[in-house]
Amino acid sequence: MHPHPPASRGSGHGCELTLALGRRVCDSSQSMHISPRIAAATLALAAAAYLHGLGSLHILANGDEMIYAQIARATAASGRWLPLRSEMPDMVNTKPPFLIWQGILSTDWGRHWTLVVLRWPSLMWTFAAAAMAGLLAWRASNLRHVGLLAAGIYLAFLSTYRYGRPYLTNPPETFWVFACFFIMLWWRPRSFESRFVVPTIVGLCAGVALFAKSFAQLVPIGAGLVAWHLHEVRRPDGGPDWRRLCLRSAPGLAWTAVVALAVFALWFLLDPDPAAIWREFVVGENFGKMKAGRSSYLLALLWGRMSVWGYALSWFLDAGLLALPLLGTMIRASQHRREAGAIERLLWIWAGVLFLVFLLPTQRSGRYLLEALPGIAVIMALHWHRLLPSAFATTVAAAGVVIGLVAWLSVLLVRDLGSEMFTWLHWAILGGAVGLVMVPLVDRRWLAACALPAVFATFLAISSFLTAFDPPRGGYSPEAIAAARGRIVHVPQNFRAAAERNTFLLPGAVIRGYAEQDQEHGPGDVGDDDLVVVVRPFAAPAPAGAIASRIELTSRHTPRQLLDMATGRLAENLFCREWLVRK
Repeated sequence: MHPHPPASRGSGHGCELTLALGRRVCDSSQSMHISPRIAAATLALAAAAYLHGLGSLHILANGDEMIYAQIARATAASGRWLPLRSEMPDMVNTKPPFLIWQGILSTDWGRHWTLVVLRWPSLMWTFAAAAMAGLLAWRASNLRHVGLLAAGIYLAFLSTYRYGRPYLTNPPETFWVFACFFIMLWWRPRSFESRFVVPTIVGLCAGVALFAKSFAQLVPIGAGLVAWHLHEVRRPDGGPDWRRLCLRSAPGLAWTAVVALAVFALWFLLDPDPAAIWREFVVGENFGKMKAGRSSYLLALLWGRMSVWGYALSWFLDAGLLALPLLGTMIRASQHRREAGAIERLLWIWAGVLFLVFLLPTQRSGRYLLEALPGIAVIMALHWHRLLPSAFATTVAAAGVVIGLVAWLSVLLVRDLGSEMFTWLHWAILGGAVGLVMVPLVDRRWLAACALPAVFATFLAISSFLTAFDPPRGGYSPEAIAAARGRIVHVPQNFRAAAERNTFLLPGAVIRGYAEQDQEHGPGDVGDDDLVVVVRPFAAPAPAGAIASRIELTSRHTPRQLLDMATGRLAENLFCREWLVRK
């Protein structure tokens, strides 16, 4: 008998090549899976990143934090829940009292006035939202590690880290808004069939969300619930059944809206001056955002920072270092849309509804999309194993760049200011972060497993760098604090209530803000016993009457300053000195 012909041998080589490629694809797919142990360790690292620097003056935050802090402090000092108080007459009823009451309770009516005490409830709301994302992902996949992964993804989003820790309305608002949809998904399909119990529970959750942010939140919540009910009621041909929607779902949806508005209306009923709420909050704060910021609504929609294009880009800016994995998820979800389960489909609908609703006002911000991020995290966790290694490589590489920059700046500061600038813990964090991003370079199979830890390591590195400028190095001496106690201290500010942060630097002092442009010489109307904070360049001599000084980070750097810092001239461009002086 003749041996196999050449064609057969070639075919055999082809089979071997096919099997080899198949094993490689299989190995690559397996490497994208995250074990429960790695997912749990990632969440532990996330908790460390979120807890580190919680009381820092230099936390990644938003300027509104000090506005709310001042209202909480002034209201607590009044000894009454309502009306809300403020040292700025035109900035009182900026938000419903939920956040202010939260601050009053956490600080025991201002008796424990520290940033950690003020902020820790925000952290609890954020962790609770992450838990809801994890539970939904577990329910959708029946896999524990996917649930842990979803919670980690949500915490790894840059906007979650930035807005989920400070004393802002976003953490409770995000939790209570998403709680409405979590309830609908967790008890589906009974939740969609309920006429009273579930609509009442959802209405209460929505009402708390309104009480935390604004009555306007009822629009996206209501639109999302209507879209979900419309998705659930289908004709035999698959089209939406509007008749069933009106007959079966509309009464429950209307009752949800009534309950939510009733909760919000408690503010008007309990406040002794409801006219001020209407004037300042309803008309000024909410309807004012509908005013065109430019001459043409269409022009503002299509051009500029708040255009539809910039607004759409906010999804990826909110994701931060996970921008490319988010893009990959969108592509994979489109390719596998026929395989999507009900939870994934409904979460995509919610994200789309939220985007469209907040597309209508002329003021468009990525912060308005935060309520969709827990759902986006669930979707990303479901598709995580389908993403290409390059998506994770971009996250790890970007994390490495940021960590490397922090390390370089740290070395320059030690050169200029001495080794006592940073503690051993800072160098340990940097060393661990560098080692973490190096692991995938040695073995690419760790790319998916290291992506989220690399993000949290980046958060830790940045926080460790910034907290070096908090007290004691970035604070006043005990003698200066004692000298300021009980006296009026005038502080420059470039944003509303920015001077409020000095209540944490000079406890017991009465802080008054003045315009930043006068910061070199101080304000004009100063009492004989008052103190003034003036800002001078880092190496400038002490001004007359100086009591003490502290170093502070500068902001709004020019391109020339950025270039100088990159080439080694760091201290004089990155720092300034705030001097406490007698006038």
